Amino acid sequence: MFTPDNSQFSSQSPHSLRWLAAGLFLLAASGSLTMVWLTLLGCDPFSVSDAATRTLLSFVLGPVFGILGSLIFVYRPHNRIGWLCFLIGFSLSGSVAADLYAVCGLHGTITAPGKSFVAWFLYSYGNFPVLSLVMLLPLVYPTGRFLSPRWRWAAIASLMALFTTGTAMGLNPDLSQNGIMYLFPLQNPLRFVDVPPWWPPLVNGMNNFNFIVARLIAIAAIVVRFRRSVGDERQQMKWLAYCIAMTFGIGVFFFNIPTHYFGLPTANTIWFAIGTALSFLGIPIIIGIAIFKYRLYAIDVIINRTLVYGGLTLAVVLLYSTIVVGSSRLFNNVGGLPSSLIATGMIAVLFQPARERLQRTVNRFMFGQRDEPYAVLSHLSQQLQTTAVPNETLTAIVQTIATTLKLPYVAIELMEQEAQIGQASVGAPLAEAVALPLRYQNERVGRLLLSPRSPGERFTPQEEQLLADIAAQTGPVASATRLTLALQRSREQLVLAREEERRRIRRDLHDGLGPTLASQTLKLDTVLETLNGASPAVIADVQQLKHQTQQMVADIRRLVYELRPPALDELGLLEALRAHVAQLNGTNGSLRITIDATPEPLPQLPAAVEVAAYRIALEAVTNVIRHAQAHTCLVRFVITQDHQPSTLTVSVTDNGMGLAASFHTGVGLNSMRERAAELGGAYTVETNPDGGTRVNAVLPFSAQRPSK
Repeated sequence: MFTPDNSQFSSQSPHSLRWLAAGLFLLAASGSLTMVWLTLLGCDPFSVSDAATRTLLSFVLGPVFGILGSLIFVYRPHNRIGWLCFLIGFSLSGSVAADLYAVCGLHGTITAPGKSFVAWFLYSYGNFPVLSLVMLLPLVYPTGRFLSPRWRWAAIASLMALFTTGTAMGLNPDLSQNGIMYLFPLQNPLRFVDVPPWWPPLVNGMNNFNFIVARLIAIAAIVVRFRRSVGDERQQMKWLAYCIAMTFGIGVFFFNIPTHYFGLPTANTIWFAIGTALSFLGIPIIIGIAIFKYRLYAIDVIINRTLVYGGLTLAVVLLYSTIVVGSSRLFNNVGGLPSSLIATGMIAVLFQPARERLQRTVNRFMFGQRDEPYAVLSHLSQQLQTTAVPNETLTAIVQTIATTLKLPYVAIELMEQEAQIGQASVGAPLAEAVALPLRYQNERVGRLLLSPRSPGERFTPQEEQLLADIAAQTGPVASATRLTLALQRSREQLVLAREEERRRIRRDLHDGLGPTLASQTLKLDTVLETLNGASPAVIADVQQLKHQTQQMVADIRRLVYELRPPALDELGLLEALRAHVAQLNGTNGSLRITIDATPEPLPQLPAAVEVAAYRIALEAVTNVIRHAQAHTCLVRFVITQDHQPSTLTVSVTDNGMGLAASFHTGVGLNSMRERAAELGGAYTVETNPDGGTRVNAVLPFSAQRPSK
């Protein structure tokens, strides 16, 4: 879960810091104040239609960004976004003053010395304030830092490219056109060289291309940061994405579509200027909400309502237009009131069903199937029926709940005597998880943990009822899984106890009964030497007794070997395998078998783990010799003790022909899988990407030293 580091933020700042922030705000708003002064002198910006959009946009945004930068500078002094907001506010307000000065001077409304040079400078480099707004800010939002040095270099490269094209644009002979927007009614006053006719369209095209690339870089940075973010930072990214989507939508529906499809000159109207200013005004407001985290998690509700009523408004407009046009043509171009009444009636009839259907669609997109409890329970039942392995049922349940309800974190904890004995989870919690008890036959067998979609959010009563039903269905499954785990633990304990007992019996037979019987054989030899004059029957009985004793010693030796490989006790796991491999190297053509371990020497292991690792390694090496046609074979043992239980990983890798297409498991592979499963471990066999086969077995064991 993402936890913001607020240690670097100051809730209060020195008096001098506040004065500095106030001074910086006045500097950022100086351009807008200058514009007011110019207006008082007689320069009316809205009498010049081509300047209306730029004037209003910069006049509004400059001081707002200045205020935002001041607040961030005072209360979040270590966040560099405050300084960037100052830069944006100053450049916007400064550019609006210069723009108004040049335009009104060129139109003759005021006397403006140097107006031609100001117009030339704005024509060449006036896009940089907008660049800071549309590219630099998304690259460092919301932390004030780039994602990595690569993104910093991308920003520098974009700035250099735009500066280069701006300088090239300064050579254009005519300053009245820049793409599709009318700028200054002026010939270039600073033409250094004569440029060919193809130069202006080429430079304008390059400038537009650079802006497109800059926007794509900004969008890519937003996408990457959103995918990496969690918790508060993800909510901050949602605010920015919402603002960008709204700004884009306003531009498309109120500028692009009317201009390109209906021929309306919206770009040069005061309404376009007001709409553009209001849409861009949302950017500093969004940044303020995100940086200061005021009602940060209200964005989900805002997005929901925007999608519903925005889509509904669009549908109403399209339906009304279609019905009016269609009825007019149907009734011989009789429009006006009849067509409007027909359209209004249709909208009144369809409005509520359309709103409910659209609301369900948006809710499913944002909240999953919370409004369809039967579908959720049915999907959960299907998952339980199709999950064959009992230990995987809990994982299937949490994944189903998280997917169908769009929850960030779902977990199931199995309990036994108030102690956790198992867990299955998916995702990471964004808020304090809600715990629901899992019961079976009036016994608490575990609990279901669910994190709301955002901090401060509560599940609705409908969701609480659905989750209670899910918990009721999950209780028997959790109980069955707990019994399966208990059975697995009992099996593991039996295997461990069996191998430890075999080791003890082998030691007792080898060190106790075996030597005793061997000494009895020697004593019987001594008795035979003293019976030289005895009857043949007595000598025959003693010889038979000696033979029986020798047979008993042989049987005990055979039992000892069958109970446990003697080499494990005599040499240890690694040396026993190396002794076995030493007999094979050089006798199987060019195959070389090597053995290593981490750490080496291996610590003392439980008897069952030693035997399983030894048998699995021997069986895997035997398969390499018989089937792999390999030149090298590596047997590796790795012990991991940084968590409980500890694990011993046995891997056998060769560079042979790999698994055949018609591969099927035989007795040897099944025995390896069973030995790993007996200890609660895992076993896999697969083809390496670069050729050959890899056998991997993970054997868990207790970190306690086995008894001697």
